[in-house]
Amino acid sequence: MKYSRLVILAAFTFVLVCCNKSQEKSNLDIQSKKIENIKAENFDAFNAKFHSDSVFQISRVDFPIEGTHVSGFERYNWTRKNWQFLPVPVSEKNEFQEYQHTLVKTDTLITEKFWIPDSGFEVERQFKLIDKKWFLIYYNDINL
Repeated sequence: MKYSRLVILAAFTFVLVCCNKSQEKSNLDIQSKKIENIKAENFDAFNAKFHSDSVFQISRVDFPIEGTHVSGFERYNWTRKNWQFLPVPVSEKNEFQEYQHTLVKTDTLITEKFWIPDSGFEVERQFKLIDKKWFLIYYNDINL
């Protein structure tokens, strides 16, 4: 009789522990799925903020960034110290008549180019989705 109470008590404890571990695993799975379901940042909202907020902009340039600044004899690679605020947002339409314009968009990469044919002027910038946030990864600014 004594042993059967001990066996029942041990079995009951075992069931409680197993159920509790199963519930903890279920809670972790739910939390993990919530994290996975966080949507990627909307590019249009990012684009507006990136080109109007200088502090936000510098936080979303993925330094060291590829591309260079060339103006006449001046040439340098982009760093946090020499970064120049970019006020013109990415746009589907070319707002400047004298420039040629292309825009290529995918779910994870946006490439925009401006240039004046046969002039030595060309600007190209690329934005990439990294860990569900948009970053400027390439900026080439050439004005010869």
